[in-house]
Amino acid sequence: MENKRYLFVCSTQFTIFNCINEVLNDPEKYNGKTDIVLFHQTKGTIQLSEKLKESKIFNKIYNFPFINNVHSIFLLILFIFPRFILRRLCLNEESVRFKKNHYNAIFSQSLLYASLFKVFNKNSSTYLIEEGLSSYTGRALDVRRRRPLFRLVNKTFLRHFFIADIKGQLLYKPELYCGEKGSETYLPITVPKHSAIFNKIFAYTSNDLYRSHKFVYLGAPYWGLRKLISNPDIAKKEDKDLERKCKSLVDRSMKAQTKSTFIYRVHPIEEINEKFYESFCILDRCKNMWEIECQNSLTDEHVLMSFFSTASFTPKLLYGKEPYIIFLDNLTGYEFLNFADFTNGLKSLYKNPDKIMLPRSEDELFSIIKNLSKRIF
Repeated sequence: MENKRYLFVCSTQFTIFNCINEVLNDPEKYNGKTDIVLFHQTKGTIQLSEKLKESKIFNKIYNFPFINNVHSIFLLILFIFPRFILRRLCLNEESVRFKKNHYNAIFSQSLLYASLFKVFNKNSSTYLIEEGLSSYTGRALDVRRRRPLFRLVNKTFLRHFFIADIKGQLLYKPELYCGEKGSETYLPITVPKHSAIFNKIFAYTSNDLYRSHKFVYLGAPYWGLRKLISNPDIAKKEDKDLERKCKSLVDRSMKAQTKSTFIYRVHPIEEINEKFYESFCILDRCKNMWEIECQNSLTDEHVLMSFFSTASFTPKLLYGKEPYIIFLDNLTGYEFLNFADFTNGLKSLYKNPDKIMLPRSEDELFSIIKNLSKRIF
């Protein structure tokens, strides 16, 4: 019997991690022609491409520039002539030609990537693979949150492919999914087991910082938080006030800790004034991938502070660890997509759900930080 061909498509370190994990945990299924496409958003993923090549986990690795933020007209042309444009965009040294209906299944980080490769793989089954909290909230399948051209392409070229043809999603905890459920199936991803392989591919280096410091702020670009607001009309608008409010809240919170300095874990696409933050917190300059740092360094005694962040859920979802978590979302004045449902779901997984805290005032937040300082130190 001919081996089936699979294609994984992604652009972030986390989804690359998930794609590797899926293949390593089911070698019998993926022992055929399994390829991966990388749309490079950061230098980190470019470096990962070489490591992946050395690992020989995937048969072929296709490298492309990041296309998510390109002009709408270019996206339209890309969907009309996908194979031709992709061949021109490909960063691989050798010439690349994608065949029609080459893959039996496509596993994609997003609707954009899934729909693009589905155009010339019409017979393939298409799945979304976990890319973070949006995979659990239903935002990933919500066409209303896409730009107008995206919705137009969906109606014309793709015949409503976005919703109708997604077979399912691969999630670490399918039971936590709290978006609208259609005909999709929600399949579990096996928790990571191959730590040595991950350490090598993602170039993990020993980091003692988390042994001496227990409070961690998990950074994220504040404009990304806006996209998670429940009201799609508000989510699409530029709101610098929200970004300024969030930054001010975070700065005051980290300064409130007196017994131990906060570690500031900067997000890969977040831009900060390092000199400013060095005066009252410690920047994690080691920059190991967070999902691997969680396995190697995080304990149940750590305190993670963040907004509605994938990184806060990682220790429990991937490794069963239960650090204290402080969510700041209630202090923004906005309602976030499925925030209450998902945090309640996370609490249900914790042996001690009280370790997940959602303060509703700054006074309550500062009191939580103070009390945890006394408990831990």
